[in-house]
Amino acid sequence: MLRQLSSLDPDEGFFGKAHSYQLFEAFRLAISVFSGVNREKRIYSAPYEPNDGPDTHYLRYYRSSPLFKLSSASGMPAFSFHDRNMAASGFEHSTDAVFEDELFVHEVFEVGKGVSLYNKQVADDRSNLLLNQPLWRGFETQEQRSNAKTVIKYQQLQPGVWDFWYNWYLSLIEGKPVAAKLQRRVALIADDIWEAGPKAVADEIERIQVRYLADQLPLAETIDLNPDTGKFRATPTPVENAPLMSALLTQISDDLEDAMAGHNGVTKTSSEARKIQRVVTRYGNDPQQAELTLTSVAQGLRRQLYETGELPDSEDNLALLNSVEEGVRGIRANHPEVAANREQLAQLAIQELSAEDRETLEKAAPVLSAISEGAMAEDFAEDIPELINDALLPLPSGAPRLPGADASTRVFGRSAKMRVKLGATSELTKKGAQVFDSDTIKTLRLIGFVGAGGAAVHHFVLKHLDSIVEIGLRVFGVL
Repeated sequence: MLRQLSSLDPDEGFFGKAHSYQLFEAFRLAISVFSGVNREKRIYSAPYEPNDGPDTHYLRYYRSSPLFKLSSASGMPAFSFHDRNMAASGFEHSTDAVFEDELFVHEVFEVGKGVSLYNKQVADDRSNLLLNQPLWRGFETQEQRSNAKTVIKYQQLQPGVWDFWYNWYLSLIEGKPVAAKLQRRVALIADDIWEAGPKAVADEIERIQVRYLADQLPLAETIDLNPDTGKFRATPTPVENAPLMSALLTQISDDLEDAMAGHNGVTKTSSEARKIQRVVTRYGNDPQQAELTLTSVAQGLRRQLYETGELPDSEDNLALLNSVEEGVRGIRANHPEVAANREQLAQLAIQELSAEDRETLEKAAPVLSAISEGAMAEDFAEDIPELINDALLPLPSGAPRLPGADASTRVFGRSAKMRVKLGATSELTKKGAQVFDSDTIKTLRLIGFVGAGGAAVHHFVLKHLDSIVEIGLRVFGVL
């Protein structure tokens, strides 16, 4: 089915007004099947005849209502899309061999070989393996290009409505599917929203993506709006065993001082020194941010000591690395939530930022600082330059290829939670000027905001938050 979407080209008009509906339904059916969601009995079926080698295959809503049919019973492979009124439109391929048909026949044999009623799990396991294969199994055909162009046309005709499906379909072609958990959340969208059509589903998918990113980047803190200032703030989880936390940070601070005093290559302007100072002066009561930052410091020190040789393995440097690692272990041991978050973050693979992403982050930096307060505002001011590699001083070997995990987690995780907090765009007019105070609005005007009233401020802020969330979804490999 997903290799025949060119027949739904909006410029062809073959299906009349039904083409977008049938593409939408085909996508819904596919993502539901891939996610194991079977609320409406969407099933694949094929007759046992002839000779247990079916020549007709169906994807159905119900047993009597197919959505897609592929048949070679006449000797000429043919396919058709159906709507719920049983109206059907399709094409017969010529008697010449068509690659897409041959590939499908091969896959049916590949999955079904040696399978009976007693070992169906074998077929299920083989089918699951296919989900991570490129849709055309690495081959390039004219039909593949036509299919991609068809989906792109829908995305261009209705920007925002088909964006997710565009990325989702291209990820299938490339064999790099969208995160399975995100696909399942989309498949589980309520039936009444699906029935409302592509625009309603697109709005819900946007909300799902924001929440998904926030869930993927857990932080042991609460993000809320200060009712007195109208600005966002981060309230950390309480410190457990405060005397131990204080002792750990004191030891790290002392070892840093020793490392900077000798000829050890560590200076007060180096990245690790600045991060340690940030932990000691700002994160003494914030175990989550302390763990994030110290983990980054430990990784940086290990890399420079054992991989690049930028730092000598002197007694002072080794003592600094040891105290930082002890600090990380102490925080995790006393804060189970922080330790659990680290395990989840360790599963994420951070991707490289594009030049366009860096420019977007640079423009958003003053906005995020303006609408935040306290340590969170200071973090944005320091983390975003780190992400775009605009450090105080360049590293001896050049800027690192990938953004730091601690900075990425704070910027993208907090932005997603802020976006969730502000709610959907449709709610903006209800909130009006209640969220941001006049001083914040004045600050925003200095950095490009044009408009009047709380709703206009919301739109301005949401625009930047949405852009950051979109980058975060790409950076952490969700899209």
